[in-house]
Amino acid sequence: MIRLLSWSIMVLLFAGLVLLAVDRNIYRTSGWAREHRFTSILGWSYTVAALLILTGLLIYL
Repeated sequence: MIRLLSWSIMVLLFAGLVLLAVDRNIYRTSGWAREHRFTSILGWSYTVAALLILTGLLIYL
């Protein structure tokens, strides 16, 4: 179970950071406001979810 949560944290952090670093800039320069906003919300949601899982895992251990 701990291994599954560790992999989930890594995948969520990677996906969140890619959304925030790459996709958000692509949509901003293209002028797509709705996609830019949705990508920001989704990227931050993934990052916060990963940090919450990490916090719970550290408390558990």
